[in-house]
Amino acid sequence: MLFANGIKIKLINEKELNLTETNKSFSMMSYVWSKISDDNFPNEYYSNVESAMEERVENIKRLGVRVTKIENNPIENKIFLICPVRNATEEQKIWIENFVQEKYNTGYTIHAPHLHTRQKDIFGGYAICRQNAEALASSEEVDIYYDKSSTGSIFDLGVAYALGKPLRILNKKDILFNMNDFMDNILITWPYNEKINSKKLIKRK
Repeated sequence: MLFANGIKIKLINEKELNLTETNKSFSMMSYVWSKISDDNFPNEYYSNVESAMEERVENIKRLGVRVTKIENNPIENKIFLICPVRNATEEQKIWIENFVQEKYNTGYTIHAPHLHTRQKDIFGGYAICRQNAEALASSEEVDIYYDKSSTGSIFDLGVAYALGKPLRILNKKDILFNMNDFMDNILITWPYNEKINSKKLIKRK
C-alpha cells in the first residue's frame, strides 16, 4: 500500500539485512526503494556511493527516477492475475496457463506476471514491483490464484487494496481459510467487490 501511494521509506536496520545483490527479495527491494527515497543520496558535495547496487541507483536517479504514486487508470476488460511465479508447482502452472488462455479466448486482456513482467531485475525486485503495480493500476479487475507461500502475491495484494480493485479468488473452493490469519481475513472481507458486476464483455475483434 505504501508503494502504491508513492510513500518514501527509510530503512533503519539496513546493516542487519542480507543484501546479496543477486537476490530478488523484499530486503533488497526495500533497500533500493529506501535509496531512491533518500533526498541525500547521492550527496551532491561528496560521494556516498559504497556498493555496486548504490551505483545503479545513483545512475537511475540521475536520469530522473523518483518514488511516485501509482495512478489508477483502469482499461475496460483488462485483468491482472496474481499468482505464484518463482515457486509455482507444475500443477499450478498448468491451471494458470489454462486460465490465461481461456480469458484470451473470451476477449479479455490479461497481465500475468510470469508471462508479461520481466523477471530479471538488477534492482533486487524493485523494477518488477513497479511494473506489476502499474499493470495492476491499468486493470479493471484483479484475479488471484491464492497460494499462502507466495510472498510476491502479498505485495500485489497490497497494491490492489490501495488502488481499490475488485478481487476474484479463483481457487477459493480449494482453500481452507483461517480467519485468524491476516491475509486470509483480508481476502475474505475484501471491501471492493461490489464493483464486480455482470456487465457484458466487449468482444475483441
